[in-house]
Amino acid sequence: MWFDRFTGEQCRQLPALIQPGRYQSVNDGPAFNGHTPVFTGVLVSDGDQRCQLGDEACTFTPPQKSLAAATELLSKVIATIDAEALQAPLMSPLMPASIIDAKSHLQPFEERLLDVVKQGHLHHISQRPRLDLHYEDEVADIGRARRLAKGALVHLASHSECWQRQTLSGVIPKKVLARFSEDDYGIYENRVYARLLDKIERYLHGRLAELRGLQATLNQALRFYEAENVDYRLREEICRLWGMTFSAEETSNASKLLGETLEKLERLYQTIAGLQQSGLYLLVSRQAQVTGVLHMTNILGHDQHYRHLAILWDQLAKVTQAKRATPAERFRQNQSLASVYSRYAGLVMRRALLPYLNGQDEGVWAGRHILLRQSGLEWHLLSSSPGLSTPEDVLLTIVPWLSDAPAPEVTPQSKERFIAWPAMGQEIDAAYCPEQWIPLSPTDMYCTERFGLLVDQVLCRMALITYAQPLQKIPQKVLEQAKQVAGVQVNSEQNELIVTEALAGEAVTALKDALVASNSTAQASALEGHNQAILALEKCPVCSGRAPLVFQSPLGFKANCLDKKCATRYLRLEQTGRVFEQSLPESTGFTVVGRRAFTIRQMAGA
Repeated sequence: MWFDRFTGEQCRQLPALIQPGRYQSVNDGPAFNGHTPVFTGVLVSDGDQRCQLGDEACTFTPPQKSLAAATELLSKVIATIDAEALQAPLMSPLMPASIIDAKSHLQPFEERLLDVVKQGHLHHISQRPRLDLHYEDEVADIGRARRLAKGALVHLASHSECWQRQTLSGVIPKKVLARFSEDDYGIYENRVYARLLDKIERYLHGRLAELRGLQATLNQALRFYEAENVDYRLREEICRLWGMTFSAEETSNASKLLGETLEKLERLYQTIAGLQQSGLYLLVSRQAQVTGVLHMTNILGHDQHYRHLAILWDQLAKVTQAKRATPAERFRQNQSLASVYSRYAGLVMRRALLPYLNGQDEGVWAGRHILLRQSGLEWHLLSSSPGLSTPEDVLLTIVPWLSDAPAPEVTPQSKERFIAWPAMGQEIDAAYCPEQWIPLSPTDMYCTERFGLLVDQVLCRMALITYAQPLQKIPQKVLEQAKQVAGVQVNSEQNELIVTEALAGEAVTALKDALVASNSTAQASALEGHNQAILALEKCPVCSGRAPLVFQSPLGFKANCLDKKCATRYLRLEQTGRVFEQSLPESTGFTVVGRRAFTIRQMAGA
């Protein structure tokens, strides 16, 4: 039995084409690809597209080769954040300084390669290579023959068809067995040169893609420091998060260093590409490969130019072999990365919930107990009534999916279920999470804002469900008392009471005591909850100041922050249902104001 993490449903049969990380085993499964006797956990690739589960054969969707460098960088970044989060649980979820510092400098192999190129060793080999002479014997016209082959006279004597004519003194030949020499560039050392250029080209291509990704992140941060078309509160919040890693000056210096390294490697890449398009490289067959351990010949060991090939070959092998792993190791690494990415999603959720839970995993807000809980690889945001043994309501489920794929055309069955994925190579839309797919990446400066907006909408929807909803079966004696309380509407005929505005603490206590005395304990608890929800709505989500809530008939309200530059909140009734709107003066969308402005339509409980 398998669990489809996208839809939240179980299935018995896997499809023929599987997206790595989408399915998770419910129970212990069969052997996987011959190296894992009992499969458990999330179904990820082991580096091969083949997926053999017992007798069932499927295929993994192939990774995007163009995103290989970005995928590797993302894996390193989230692993670094995961390790550093052990010491700082609420660290910044953006790019760690240690990654940028490590990647901004030239690596030892790159420094060696630059030195070899500057000294001209590779160019000398390209233009003046070592070669061998290859001899072939061939019957050719007398005009083409420059050197006779061994046994040419014997061959001529026994092949009359090669005679032009015969005279009294001998034979005048028409053709002879001649020896031709040909330059042989395919010697072992030249094959090493050609294949080394191929390896260097692949290495530099990936390294440049990695550095360009880091440069884009740094440039994005620098633009935020200087942005004028972004709300100052959004700019300050994102710069504060980034500042936990880098200051503005450090960001500028890192960007400069990264730019210098990028420029050097780009010139190096162009040099290697030029060598691949001229000279010796074109004379060595593409099919001529160098397999196994490099064989040290006299030329590779002592020639003043060729000896640098062996040094570069060994250094590059050390860099690339560190990334190699057996299928079983790669499988365990990918399962581990799925767990690391899940913990990264938890870090972002905790930061998004800071205004509500203050960095903890649980707390009380709007009269409800709020809890962030991890279940397997998923994260659930739950709410329940404090002090009551009532079932927990699932407000939000985040499903982290580490993949280089674009968002598949799959919509989760539950409207509370959101798939968080890196969105690599995607132009992220201004919408924060279209179709329940939300980007989650440390290279996205809006990462915490996206999840913050999602959390704000979910919790506001929860708080608004009870607003202006009647408390029923209220005793007449309590209704008479409630008529004297501002912010309460009474319907004596229906025995109902509606809390429309925040009540003073003394008034709430008096009404609760009266309800308890009348054996209406449930109504007393509900009254407290309704009032706590209104008090939560009166707290400005932008500046945390007070925004007095004023009831507007029939079922709406208006709450203006006392700071005129801050948020205004409306709840109004339309034909399609209730609509809640939170806006800022001159607000123009998510990319400008972030989580500080949004609209909720057709709320539950309307």
